[in-house]
Amino acid sequence: MRAYRLVAPNTLRWEQVPVPAPQPHEALLRIHACGLCGTDLHLKTRGHYYWNERPMTLGHEIVAEIVSLPLDYAGELQVGDDVVVDPQIVCGACHFCRRGRLNLCERLEHLGLSIDGGFAEYLAAPVRNLYRVPSDAPRESLWRYALAEPVATCVAGMRLANPQPDETVAVVGLGFFGQVYAQLARLWGVERVIALEPNPARRAVAHAIGAAMPLAPDEWQAQLIEAHVVIDAAGSPDAADWCLRVARKAGRVVVFGYRPEPVQVDWYQILVKELTVIGSRSSNHAWEYSLQLVHTNRLALDALIDARPFDAIEQAFADAEAQRAFKPILRW
Repeated sequence: MRAYRLVAPNTLRWEQVPVPAPQPHEALLRIHACGLCGTDLHLKTRGHYYWNERPMTLGHEIVAEIVSLPLDYAGELQVGDDVVVDPQIVCGACHFCRRGRLNLCERLEHLGLSIDGGFAEYLAAPVRNLYRVPSDAPRESLWRYALAEPVATCVAGMRLANPQPDETVAVVGLGFFGQVYAQLARLWGVERVIALEPNPARRAVAHAIGAAMPLAPDEWQAQLIEAHVVIDAAGSPDAADWCLRVARKAGRVVVFGYRPEPVQVDWYQILVKELTVIGSRSSNHAWEYSLQLVHTNRLALDALIDARPFDAIEQAFADAEAQRAFKPILRW
């Protein structure tokens, strides 16, 4: 089968590899589509804390069809079902797994980050990681369900932040994740959502969606806005500093955006403002709700999607790196 592989830093290429042989607890999947994430860009250019530097197939935002199931499987899934795939492969037995913190598993592997993922024709994945796409999903737009994974990561972060309707939420960065966080804040009942973004094109998209009041950094400084909840959805060198500046006293800061390099912040702003800093890593117990959000179109996602054939994946990487596309989705 064909697979798009990271073979060295800044070197990605198509390769012919064997169709994976499922283990006894795994299903064989035929990939419908896979989204391109900022994490894929990190993996390409600088590596990622998951990657072990061996050639690997990228892609972790996956929607696929079940080709085969384990012989002893007795659950509700059937061959031919369309599913989304939780890319977190957990042990189920460590301290964190036994307490429901699956995304913190001591032996965590991650499809597309540490082991082969979804930029391929086929994939083997544990049956327990599969969530059935509703049977009434339009066949011509099954590729949209690749959004379930990135939406799930945002839902997990929003549950940790738990904003209240009378609080102000600020989102730092209006890439795909920032745009989703702003809309989720509205679903949580928050009346005042602001967003900080230097890119005017991204601010224009947020203005059109209408979930947040988008501001350039100088506009925020002029208005001196403070927020009860601040979400770093950028992972940029100055995002952490902006989060601490925007947070009001006794506020909550959610660290969601990922950056490989360490960042410097005014640590004592956390003390002076008595802030609560919350890390949000991947997703945890958010899949059913996220799948429902995508299926019922409760989020305005069309303006953020750029669907392309898999053969256009090189250009999709280039456009994502240049911020010409929010969320490329590659389709077979």
